[in-house]
Amino acid sequence: MDKCFLKAWHKVEYLQQPACFEMKLSQCAQRSYFVLFSVSSVFLYFCGKVLELLSKAVNECGIKTIAPNRSQGFEVALSGAPYRTFLGNPATEKTAASSLLLYCLPTSVTEYLGFASEASLVRSKILSFTDEPLVVAIFDPTTNAFVGGSAADILATISGSSSKNNFAAASLGALAQLDALAAAQLGSSGRSDVVIVVGAGGREHAIAVALAQSPLISKIICCPGNGGTAVEGGKISNAEGVNGKQDNGTVISLVKRVGAHMVVVGPEAPLVDGLVDELK
Repeated sequence: MDKCFLKAWHKVEYLQQPACFEMKLSQCAQRSYFVLFSVSSVFLYFCGKVLELLSKAVNECGIKTIAPNRSQGFEVALSGAPYRTFLGNPATEKTAASSLLLYCLPTSVTEYLGFASEASLVRSKILSFTDEPLVVAIFDPTTNAFVGGSAADILATISGSSSKNNFAAASLGALAQLDALAAAQLGSSGRSDVVIVVGAGGREHAIAVALAQSPLISKIICCPGNGGTAVEGGKISNAEGVNGKQDNGTVISLVKRVGAHMVVVGPEAPLVDGLVDELK
């Protein structure tokens, strides 16, 4: 199963939907900023390189607008220290030569497949071969770097003093690598894991929904689950025959009965009772 996906499951209830930003060109022909992220908006508050790029794009290149589609995090983060960047500042006299589409690479194949439409949009913009003044760039959170060049190179391209082809080629290469990883997992692995989520609260419901996005998981059984998980449908269902229990003996018996590949423990009580130790 995708290790990156498994590392993130216990934080899912605290994360907002991945941030996706839609480009909107204003009627006065000022260039907007098109930013497409496939990671949680929480990421924006910790990624200094991306925020610094956005701030300079506004202050130095004449970018006028950041139009969020799923998250409002960008404008809030940019207005705070140390960036102090305010959109629509009348003191900004420049107008950018190009708009920018900035895509953050997913950190797992599961995330990539779950938001494949975003990558398709990026790819279609690169391959459109039109005269549209649009720069496509990609940020890789695993290396904390932009693909194909530096932030300064991106700013130069937005300003029209550098060619956008280098970033386009690098972006296509990065997407091709993700396609290869996805093909390897979906085509040859044949994984179809059964996962048990221990707990009966909203937190466990959120975990189950997040896990259901993985193409490597075929079934998610909540033990004991709640009314929400009972009607969620799809891969998610409540355990049968547990009578509302989630003690160690009940969970271990269920693991053996359904042949579970992984157990996700939500509540603190089973952890205190040593469930993980007994499962080992």
